[in-house]
Amino acid sequence: MEAAYRFASDTSFADYRAVLRARQRLGPLKGHGRWLRYPVLLLILAAVLWWFGGFSVPWRVYLHWDVAKWLLGLFVFIPLVDLFFDQVVGRWVFSRYAAANKPLVATADDEGVAWAVEAWSGRIAWGAVKAAVVTPDHLFLFLGKVEAVPLSRRGLSGGDWDGFLAFANARLPQPPVRA
Repeated sequence: MEAAYRFASDTSFADYRAVLRARQRLGPLKGHGRWLRYPVLLLILAAVLWWFGGFSVPWRVYLHWDVAKWLLGLFVFIPLVDLFFDQVVGRWVFSRYAAANKPLVATADDEGVAWAVEAWSGRIAWGAVKAAVVTPDHLFLFLGKVEAVPLSRRGLSGGDWDGFLAFANARLPQPPVRA
């Protein structure tokens, strides 16, 4: 059977980050955990201050530069660490994947999706897709809890993204999560 839709694009670091975000959308916090970590850290800081009696100290003590510089440093340091892990460590992890910066070719037909990246390939039936996440630029078909086949808008031959999404929605066991 001839493929109904064909995709061909290089897998990029942006695709890797997009699949990480898509996987987070399937989690219990529905993708909001990334930004909820900062209020949680503030709550932990407040709990530690309370536990060690920090609230019994007058607030003007915290406004002295000797104390305030450490609090300001903490508020700057935590997002910088997050940025470091997201960009620097994330790029290092991405570079270790077999599909990193390699051309991915995928075809979608009535039976399922077949893909190939250099020397390895696979095929999945639509009914075997565990979960799907659709973003403005991707449809991620999750084979398990971690592995996903990324189908990108930029790689779609013919450019009928809305037609492809309707085609996929009609065949997926459950509608994709919107991100």
